[in-house]
Amino acid sequence: MGLHKNYERETIAQKAMEVFWREGYHGTSTQALVDAMGVNRFSVYAEFGNKQNLYEAALAAYDKEVVNAHFQALESAQAGLSDIEDMLQGLTEAAGQPGSELGCFMCNCATERAPYDPGSQGFVHRHVERISAALANALAHAQQAQQIRADVDVTQQGQFLATLLLGVFVLLRAQVSADVVRASAQTALQHLRQLRT
Repeated sequence: MGLHKNYERETIAQKAMEVFWREGYHGTSTQALVDAMGVNRFSVYAEFGNKQNLYEAALAAYDKEVVNAHFQALESAQAGLSDIEDMLQGLTEAAGQPGSELGCFMCNCATERAPYDPGSQGFVHRHVERISAALANALAHAQQAQQIRADVDVTQQGQFLATLLLGVFVLLRAQVSADVVRASAQTALQHLRQLRT
């Protein structure tokens, strides 16, 4: 008869996400994970096998919880230019506020783990593709609504805006001056206005 688990896999992955997001892969000890998740080391290794597998479970939790919350509006059939503008304006307002120094967990992974680890790299590549597609989706609907010019390549513009957005998150993590982040977001907003009909 097997031992009964007194935890949910998704719950402890979410708790691990918070630690990895804040401290990074290399800055997070097994003890810190055990303390945050409220389970013993045996349970961690029995459930995930090793630290890397737990890290990937945390990335999956981030995609499901945080990325969905911020990008599902851009992925919907109702998405439009205002959704992109709201997101950029939100970055402007968040810059320098408590918590902004965490940046984006996927972007943190891109600089810390993706160059060396294929599993982490896969998560980052899929994230970039998802964000680019979400932005392109919103732009395509704006184009159909004749809010932006017909000659605008929405796929290319989605990739450009995703690159800018992910770069801004790296700056937030590095705690670069909030004025720099705000200026970048404002310039992106100006760029969007230039696409209008």
